[in-house]
Amino acid sequence: MARIRIRLGEKTKTLSVGALLIYLGIGVLFLCIFWQFSYLMINKTLDDEDLVAHGHDKFSRTAVNEGQRGEILDREGNVLASDMEAYRLALITDSDYPNHVTDPKETAEALAEIIDMEASEIKERIEEGIEEERFQVELGKKGRDISYNQKNALEDAEIPGLVFEAETKRFYPNGDFASHLIGYAEKGEGTDELEGQLGLERAYDDLLQGEDGTTDYTKDLWGYIVPGTDTVEPPKDGADMKLTIDSNIQLYLEDSLDTMEEHFEPEELFAVVADAESGEILASGQRPSFNPRTREGFGNSWLNMLYQYSFEPGSTFKVFGLAAAIDAGVYDPNATYESGSFDVNGHTIYDWEEEGWGNITYNEGMQYSSNALMMILQDKVGEDAMLDYYRKFGFGEPTGSEFPNEQSGTLAWDDPLQRKTTSFGQTSTVTPIQMIQGMTAILNDGKMKKPYVVESITDSATGEVLHKGEESVVRQVISEEAAQKTQEEINTFVGGSMERNPQYQLDDYEVAGKSGTAQVIDPEGGGYMDGPYEFLTSFIGYAPEDDPEVIVYYGVKLASKNKQDTWDIGVMPGFNPLMERTLKYLNVGGADDDQTAEVTEVGDYSGKKLSEAAPASADTIQTIVVGDGEEIIDHHPKNDRLLPYETFFVKTEGEAKMPDLTGLSKREAIMFGTFMDMDVSTEGEGYVRSQSIAPGTVLGDEAAVEFTLSSNDPAD
Repeated sequence: MARIRIRLGEKTKTLSVGALLIYLGIGVLFLCIFWQFSYLMINKTLDDEDLVAHGHDKFSRTAVNEGQRGEILDREGNVLASDMEAYRLALITDSDYPNHVTDPKETAEALAEIIDMEASEIKERIEEGIEEERFQVELGKKGRDISYNQKNALEDAEIPGLVFEAETKRFYPNGDFASHLIGYAEKGEGTDELEGQLGLERAYDDLLQGEDGTTDYTKDLWGYIVPGTDTVEPPKDGADMKLTIDSNIQLYLEDSLDTMEEHFEPEELFAVVADAESGEILASGQRPSFNPRTREGFGNSWLNMLYQYSFEPGSTFKVFGLAAAIDAGVYDPNATYESGSFDVNGHTIYDWEEEGWGNITYNEGMQYSSNALMMILQDKVGEDAMLDYYRKFGFGEPTGSEFPNEQSGTLAWDDPLQRKTTSFGQTSTVTPIQMIQGMTAILNDGKMKKPYVVESITDSATGEVLHKGEESVVRQVISEEAAQKTQEEINTFVGGSMERNPQYQLDDYEVAGKSGTAQVIDPEGGGYMDGPYEFLTSFIGYAPEDDPEVIVYYGVKLASKNKQDTWDIGVMPGFNPLMERTLKYLNVGGADDDQTAEVTEVGDYSGKKLSEAAPASADTIQTIVVGDGEEIIDHHPKNDRLLPYETFFVKTEGEAKMPDLTGLSKREAIMFGTFMDMDVSTEGEGYVRSQSIAPGTVLGDEAAVEFTLSSNDPAD
């Protein structure tokens, strides 16, 4: 092999060509490595990838600090909607993982006892996961929104393979409670954020929505957080919304709707309670409705009937034509006319009693709710002037409420026949909120008040008021004198000289108002439905009649049961208890000026003895106690009032046992569940007849109870 001699100073070294090439190759290699490291150090990239960013991604972490959605509260600060922690359940089906499902059948049966899902369906899902070699399976909607109590019960059962992931859900403690007004929020598709889907939750989603914060930090090779590397950006909670709704009055309204639904089984029901002086909405509800907690009934109706339901009101609309005639100076209560019918361009329009009542006074005609009289008054006022009055009362345009898609209704004024039928509430359409708004003009010296339901919206962090709902005058519709005279006339419509509508009289209060029976459009054949008692029956009333404080507007459409009652007694089964309970709750004086409402003031008795709690010793209050001790741990309500025959729930020290809830209303049964943090399910309507947990059972691990209801009060 060839050799090369290399002289190094006085010495000569002989290398083979192969060795020289090896040395040169090693030198070139180290030179390339040095060049590569130098390049990386200077440019910090490799194959167009940012190495600094790559290292940052590998060792840097970001945790999300979730911002809470703002609360929705009633006028007293009681929570109507808030965020709460729930859990999503997963089952590990990978046998290589230490904690996995070992017996699908046993696991399914244990789960079915606690969550609302059939054991066979759970077992099928587990077996599918095992067969498809999946790491875990979930149970869809039934496996989400697991409550804290349910999670504890499942963990106590020591079922292998269960994993819980915490998540935020929107909680509605009262269930079916002004549901279309409040609305609901849920996580949107493809997002982990709660988003308003209906009602106020949707209308004010941008303000209620919280903003997430972050915590950035760095981990080392062993997974430990590097000290001093964390940077926190705190979350921002959404704004809190306080409503004008009063939870107690809303409770009375929901109970009355349940009564009406049971009695009539109608196509639709609505009711609204308003402050006669300010226009504040104190309660509002409808049927069909839904429970935002369980979604039961969801989809039966999308309309918020208070603002989005337009309909022909019938004779309740006559009060506005009456007010216009009085303001125009053409109404004399003692003037007479021939009742029975009225001709319009060859068409004869009859009173509801086609023969009429002979020659009667205007006031008697109003008591009889005469269509002929309304058409006579419209002619006296003048059609153009009457249209202007209706518009001043707010009909034909939205009230400018908090809901962006509020309906405007229509004033049908295209031809003489439409104009005449509008005078008695047919052809033209209105919304319930318009009727409330118009009535405030009559009850406030002609000044029409704008109804509102949002009292305030407040920044939860700073306390800054972002929106303030306030009493406001829309316009002066009629003169003060005309408003007072109109009210005097309306005061004769219930139990007046003609003894009309006596069913709306209350023992303790003088109620005034106007009933209405409107024909309903046939959605299939056109025209009006002509079957027996196929009406929309309503009543708009106020009390006390001499100094009105409350307006209640109540309607029932197309009853399928007890149909004749819609003609004979109208909406009395719902209107009367709602009006009476509301007035007593508000401590409004009645027909006897010396009368005071029988209410029991409730304080905060936590830590005190049961014998020291005023409601527990009241003869008219039912007290239900959980616990066998004397010291009170908690109670409901608190710092509030109770009306006669309402229920006072108390939790005392000692062993908690299931009480006998027979005779409680559906609403009170649900209230008990909320108080005890138990899931409540009901079957039927009315009052509690039986319960799944027997009275006297120790409430150890019990997380749910089912009540069977009956339409008849078992306590009677």
